[in-house]
Amino acid sequence: MEKQSINDLINKAKSSNPQKTIQKIVPIISKEIEEVQFSFYLEKELLKKLKLKALQQEISMKQLVNNAIKAFIE
Repeated sequence: MEKQSINDLINKAKSSNPQKTIQKIVPIISKEIEEVQFSFYLEKELLKKLKLKALQQEISMKQLVNNAIKAFIE
């Protein structure tokens, strides 16, 4: 009896048509400035100060570092 109910479940699963997932294609927005990834190590306390400064100025750490490097170079 148990075997028959399992077969019934298998047949139901085979006969049902599950809805297919359709993926939405979103174009990548091209950036005005070409960027490259660069990794380096920072002192732990310096990183904490960097995070705090970014929060205070309400900008990303990436933007804060970019601004600092630009100011240093110019």
